[in-house]
Amino acid sequence: MTTGPVLPQSTSSVLQILRNVTGRVDQNDPAFTNQIMIDYLNAFLQQEHPQEVRIYQNQTWWEFTIDETTVNPYPVDLDALGFSTINAPAYIAYDAPNPTSFPLFWYQSPSDFYARWPWQAVFTPQMPTYVLYWNNELTFRGPPDREYNVRISAYKIDYSFADGSNTNAGSILSNVPNAYLTRYLAYGAALDILSDYGEMDKYNEVFQVYRRYRAQVLARTWNQWQSQRTGPDF
Repeated sequence: MTTGPVLPQSTSSVLQILRNVTGRVDQNDPAFTNQIMIDYLNAFLQQEHPQEVRIYQNQTWWEFTIDETTVNPYPVDLDALGFSTINAPAYIAYDAPNPTSFPLFWYQSPSDFYARWPWQAVFTPQMPTYVLYWNNELTFRGPPDREYNVRISAYKIDYSFADGSNTNAGSILSNVPNAYLTRYLAYGAALDILSDYGEMDKYNEVFQVYRRYRAQVLARTWNQWQSQRTGPDF
């Protein structure tokens, strides 16, 4: 079997855990080839994992530039970017003559945003101070009058396991899943296999173990945040 350096613990080891847990130990079974099993791992890693567990290390920034020629609203393709979500805080900055940055007021409610910045009004180009995230688009107000650097908080999706067909090839990310995620990912993918084949008694058994590994992954993030004092809102 061909393996890629996706995890410090090799892909073959993760596959072995997945096969043992689900009872799909025959690599020659056409219904459970290595590629099919890896596709289950990738589906869980890319689609379910970001919704199940928000780990500290996957918090990042989306950084890009806008200027007078930038289309507004600005399209957002999360899959191509390799992000699960984007959200506040957001910032805008310019480089010269005096480099500086300011917060962007973040809106996700069109009614609130357009109550302040009417939809069809014409605005004088200026440094944007407000942004609406809606319908996979960012609408800046006002329209930029020069080049600005934008930084938005984002949650990134991990790279794919090697040798699968549904890989996250469009991702711009350089990180890979860490070894401490190995058993959590394997047991998460096992639940999908067992569910798809109606093996609910086995599913319920595996789910209890999955919860244990999920809690261990979450504990790592909880420990990161414990040292951060909650700041006031004012």
